[in-house]
Amino acid sequence: MFFDAGYEGASLDVLIAWVGGSKHTLYRAFGSMAGLFATLATVQVTQALEVLAPDDPRGHDLHAILLEFGRRLMRMQMSATVLALYRVVVAEGARFPEPIRVFFDNGPGRASVRLAEVLNLARGRGEVEIADCRQAAGHFIGMLRDNRHLQVVLGLRLPPCPMEAERLVHEAVTTFLDGVRSRR
Repeated sequence: MFFDAGYEGASLDVLIAWVGGSKHTLYRAFGSMAGLFATLATVQVTQALEVLAPDDPRGHDLHAILLEFGRRLMRMQMSATVLALYRVVVAEGARFPEPIRVFFDNGPGRASVRLAEVLNLARGRGEVEIADCRQAAGHFIGMLRDNRHLQVVLGLRLPPCPMEAERLVHEAVTTFLDGVRSRR
């Protein structure tokens, strides 16, 4: 519904007619249309964040963590659902800044914060030398997204095939780690 009608054009009445239920149930579950919109971001990013879980046994192999996180993030960013969601966010951001802020905080912002925590742990173990882990997390995610994401959003190219995506993730991880790896 958000993809077809935009944020402003989305209607709880239409949603209820489509999926069933009641306004009371939707408000209890999501609080508002902004809450429903934010839930879309949360659900999408949760899968990418699983690899960054603190109890993950791979937690001490930063290279492996970044590769898996990069793969998941690339798949998520290039999925039809997230591309459509991104188009809505860009189109509606100026008119509806609060729901867009909630969307960002629950989606892309949450991914950066969690990756920064993982980088901070690696810094504590002496694996990397990073002055600002949040900024470094943003740089890594930006390397994965690159201009390719905008090209796909604008319809100038198709999303990368699995082989290209794997190569791009490996290149981003290698470049990132070569830039922050401890020189000790």
